[in-house]
Amino acid sequence: MNEPAPHPTIKIMMNPTVFVLKAVIVPFLLASSVWAPRSLLGQDGQAYEALYAASDRYYGLETLCAHFRQEVELTLRRRTIRSEGTVCMQQPDRFSMDYSDPDGDVLIVDGEFAWRFNPSIDDRQVIRCSVEGGGGRNNFFSTFLDNPRGRFEAVHEGREPMGEGVSHKIALTPKETGGAVEFRSAVVWLHVDSNFITALEIRDTNEQIRRLWLTNIRVGIEIPQDVFHFVPPGGTHVFTPPGCEG
Repeated sequence: MNEPAPHPTIKIMMNPTVFVLKAVIVPFLLASSVWAPRSLLGQDGQAYEALYAASDRYYGLETLCAHFRQEVELTLRRRTIRSEGTVCMQQPDRFSMDYSDPDGDVLIVDGEFAWRFNPSIDDRQVIRCSVEGGGGRNNFFSTFLDNPRGRFEAVHEGREPMGEGVSHKIALTPKETGGAVEFRSAVVWLHVDSNFITALEIRDTNEQIRRLWLTNIRVGIEIPQDVFHFVPPGGTHVFTPPGCEG
């Protein structure tokens, strides 16, 4: 039986240059589809979906307070500092962390300045930074929930128990480095139902690791205004670090 005549396209495929290109490109594409990072196969989309749900939830609130527990690991000094207290925020620009351990330590953002007073370390110094000079970055809620797609590469790393339920675990890497960015990477946990931040892990540029857990989250509550007001105690010196002038 006579063999059927070759299809015209066969002659095109036999062009040596095209053949070599296909021999190289096709296996590469197949390998890429198999070995591509999970973030390229939809994990980033799931991460941003959770982040924007949390962002909408946060910016839709007027007030929020929660109990926090914190660990700051000073890796270069092989030391870990533990603390706890109450964190509160009020839209659009009020934030406070009132420490019960160590008692008396406080961080307050009053809308104009961020004030940090840590009498457990130095009872004679108050650190002040204007919001425009970077003091607003003390509010970790807005740090991670303001324009997340524009500011972070995000990867969804699954779900796991955290705080009072199950949370999305999302790894974040800043798209910009240096300047206003003070950390190399972070992990944020977002409650799968309420969309609240339940935990954070932040790896700073100075090799410091900060871990924070939030529980007893309350929203829409009345917060006394003195929670967001700070007056330097008598006998203290107010220090403004370089770059914090605004």
